[in-house]
Amino acid sequence: MSFDTFRDWALAASSRAARRWEDATADEMPLAYGEDRYGDLHEIAVPPIYLRRRRGHIGWMTQLLPVEVASRSLSRLCLRVSAWTGDDAQYKDLSADPARAELLLSVVAERGRSEVWHARIERDRSGLPRLGPWEMEPADTWEGQLLQLIDDALSRGSLKKGRTMPAANMVLGPYDVPEDYFPDFRGDACGPIDWISAADSTSSYKAIFRTEQPHHTIISLCYVFSRDYDLDGHLRGALEALARAGNKEIDGPNFGERSYCFEGPMDGGRLHKYQAVWTHGNILCELGLAGPPGFFKAKELNMLASLQNARVQEELSDPLTSAS
Repeated sequence: MSFDTFRDWALAASSRAARRWEDATADEMPLAYGEDRYGDLHEIAVPPIYLRRRRGHIGWMTQLLPVEVASRSLSRLCLRVSAWTGDDAQYKDLSADPARAELLLSVVAERGRSEVWHARIERDRSGLPRLGPWEMEPADTWEGQLLQLIDDALSRGSLKKGRTMPAANMVLGPYDVPEDYFPDFRGDACGPIDWISAADSTSSYKAIFRTEQPHHTIISLCYVFSRDYDLDGHLRGALEALARAGNKEIDGPNFGERSYCFEGPMDGGRLHKYQAVWTHGNILCELGLAGPPGFFKAKELNMLASLQNARVQEELSDPLTSAS
């Protein structure tokens, strides 16, 4: 895919998203689109914990985006963020300028090339935002800072670490877990699953969420295996390993062709884990909740597993990588 093709796809994706906005603040949700070194497309949400702070997306771009780029092997990015235009000499807060205009910005970049596009946001009487046509513009000082942060992040994506799409769209995202959980990007906590070979899977992804308080973890995984992989044997071995570790099978939701739920001790009883495993064709999904005994309940496993399964079904019915 060329730079122009990626840019056109990202702008079209933003326009499609705008047609689905259902509340007056929907345009304020920054996110990034990406293309990886395998030619696959990505949509990356900014964790809500960052959006509690003014200009929190800057902290996300500094702290987590570079690791997202590295773990997903990204080579191009498009940051989508809303902004105001107005008389900044008279108004410190441009939203107070009665002549202000609202814009949706898309900052598109690869190493050595970048563009800034904007589309005007109009609102009907209910306050719902609607998006006008896209126009390219020169970068101003603030947008130039965004471009520098994006370029810094893209410097981390020079290696192919393994295909992550569509598996990365079939794990829990930042808005599926409680707000005080955020992606754990220490080391290789999130990214392609390294123990499975490229010959056995077409993509894989693990997303680990944690709180600032230690030992409270949500782990969401997805493997898309090759058609000739022995998934039956893999699943049989996994279930036997869970039983040997002292886990007991419990009731849970029925997803896909096969689904199982377990609970059991970890770390000599210091922690307690709930785990769900289910399949859709050649896709294997896993979800684990680990914390001090009594912290997590089976109902939380059921709820989060339902959310992950909904993401699987959405990706299967409307794949992001097929968007045009």
